[in-house]
Amino acid sequence: MRIALLIPLALLAACSSDKPQQDELVTLDGGPSATSGSVSASAGGTTPAPTTGTQAVDAEGSKLEPLLSSAISAAGLDSGACRFSPAEGALPVLVAGKTGGKAFVSVAGKMVDVVASGPVAQTGGSFSGEGVTLMVSASGKDAAGSAASMQVSDSDGPSFSYQDGFWACN
Repeated sequence: MRIALLIPLALLAACSSDKPQQDELVTLDGGPSATSGSVSASAGGTTPAPTTGTQAVDAEGSKLEPLLSSAISAAGLDSGACRFSPAEGALPVLVAGKTGGKAFVSVAGKMVDVVASGPVAQTGGSFSGEGVTLMVSASGKDAAGSAASMQVSDSDGPSFSYQDGFWACN
C-alpha cells in the first residue's frame, strides 16, 4: 500500500522539474518580459527595427488606454480641460488643459505627455510628443460635448482613427 503511494509521488516529482535554462519567455509585442529588440527565433520571428518614441499604433489599431480619474486628478486636469473618449460615456484616452499646457495619454501603462500645437477648444486640437501625434476634430456645437474624431499617428508611419468619439471641455 505504501509503495503504491510512493510511485505516483516519485513520478510527479520527476515531471515537475525546472525548465531548462535555454527556454525563456519572449513576447512578440516587445512586452516587459521580452528581450529588447528581439523576437524568439523558435516563433519564426525576425529582429524588428528599433522604434523611436512611443508606439501608440500597430497593425491591430490604437494602443491608447483609458485614463482613470485618479491619473487625471494627479495631473491637475479635473477642471479647465478637454477630454476625448472613444464613445460618449466611455473613459477618456486623451485629456488636455484648455490653456494649452498639460495634455497626456496612456500607452502600454506609461503616461505620455503631449503638447498642444495650437489652441485647445471645443472644436478640438492637435497634440504631439514622444513620437506620437494626435489630432482631434469636433463639431463644438454643444457646450456639454460633441461628436468627434481623433487621428492617432506614430512617427514611424502607422495611424489609427477614432471615428465615433466624444470631445468635451469643462
